[in-house]
Amino acid sequence: MTARLSVFAAADADAADRIGQAVAALPVSLHPGDDGADLVGIAGDPGWVAAATAAIDRGARGVLVVDPAPEDVRTLRERRVPVVLDGRWTYNPAVLDSRPAFAARNDEESLVEARVDVPVGADLERVLLSQLALVRTAVAPVERLTFDRWNAHGYDARGTLASGARVALAAILTDALEPAASLRIIRAQDAVRLTVPDAATARPGEVIVSSAEGATLLVTKWESAHRVAWRTLHALVTSGETADDLLGFEQDLDVLRSARGASSAA
Repeated sequence: MTARLSVFAAADADAADRIGQAVAALPVSLHPGDDGADLVGIAGDPGWVAAATAAIDRGARGVLVVDPAPEDVRTLRERRVPVVLDGRWTYNPAVLDSRPAFAARNDEESLVEARVDVPVGADLERVLLSQLALVRTAVAPVERLTFDRWNAHGYDARGTLASGARVALAAILTDALEPAASLRIIRAQDAVRLTVPDAATARPGEVIVSSAEGATLLVTKWESAHRVAWRTLHALVTSGETADDLLGFEQDLDVLRSARGASSAA
């Protein structure tokens, strides 16, 4: 029998993550609760680590953070309570399903390209952390990064993965396009392309694997990233496992800060 856990979310987190809709879509697993609920959703605005810690102190067995801003998470990691970081694209089913195809092509001969379109006024550091999380989840963590551009219109950056694969990241701030992300890995004879809509929409992501023989569209799954994130947190809590989201976030934050520091010094 599926364990049914209570969920509480602050108003700002609910607005950003449509948490009420996710809870309503998972009635067997989740139901609304108060601020002492089993699972707590919080917005990833500055101060989110303190808010997550306070929720755990009140008895939360798991925490979901929406679009987290750069913060030191070391003390939160030490609490050993599952924390799921629901970024802009990471938990889309297409991202999780694309892993084997990307992994099979992740080597020193590969080029990884990632582009995101986000609304004007978006916090670029939060955007970059979500983009790094996307690359890390689908392919592998970015180990080094150098900025060619960082301004009010977005950024362009170059980097590498541990495999030696080259990475090119770009973010465009625009209200002329719907928020979305694309990620592809290219080699001489084959490629994989992943497209991910904004987490606010139920429109599915797509994965296309191409080779000399043609292109194949992997099975499409119609489930929102927010719903997958909540299912993941429920599974972690009921199984007694911890998430690795905070560790990955910490690694991505180190890459961001190192690149930003080098850019400022140049």
